[in-house]
Amino acid sequence: PLSRYPPLINDISFWLPSETYSQNDFYDLVRTIGGDLIEKVVLLDEFAHPKTKKVSHCYRIIYRHPERTLTQDEVQHIHRAIEESAVRELGVQGRF
Repeated sequence: PLSRYPPLINDISFWLPSETYSQNDFYDLVRTIGGDLIEKVVLLDEFAHPKTKKVSHCYRIIYRHPERTLTQDEVQHIHRAIEESAVRELGVQGRF
């Protein structure tokens, strides 16, 4: 069932580590931290720097609560935890 409450959308972008990176690991990390508040995670953009050859991903995370309207302050705490965990656990370099 779809919620009648509005979504909150936040983007996150980071440089990928030189070693192996899996998008599924990022999706799992987001869902582990955000739980049922995560409605959708979408890869918006992939960018390769022409000089350094580093690759960056930008993801859109859509948050929505099924029973009430979320505030940006509530979501910001979760989003910050996702950023910090992505750096710590996946070895990415944040662009936030």
